[in-house]
Amino acid sequence: MTVKQWTIGRATGLGITAGVLSLILWPIFASWPEQLLVPFVAALVVTAFCGLSILLITLKDIYSRSRGTLMHRIRIFDIALGLLLAVPSLFQLEALLRP
Repeated sequence: MTVKQWTIGRATGLGITAGVLSLILWPIFASWPEQLLVPFVAALVVTAFCGLSILLITLKDIYSRSRGTLMHRIRIFDIALGLLLAVPSLFQLEALLRP
C-alpha cells in the first residue's frame, strides 16, 4: 500500500471543490441555518485548510530550492490561489463561530 503525499495539486483540487460547495451552501444556509450549520462549517474548514496548506507548501518550496523566473511566476499564482481559498473562508468561519 502506498501513501500519497499532500501536494499543491491535491490541495488545489479539493480546495476549489470545497470552495464551490461553500458558495452553493451559503444562500441555502441563510434560509436554514440550524440544519446546514455543520455542512457549511465543514466545507469552510476544508477550504481554509487547503488554502493554508497551499501557502505552506509554497513557502517550503521557495525556501528549499532556488528556481528561475518562470517558477517564481508559478509560485506567485500558488500564493494568490492559497490566499483566495484561505482568507474568505477564515473570515466567514470567524463570523460564524464568534460568540
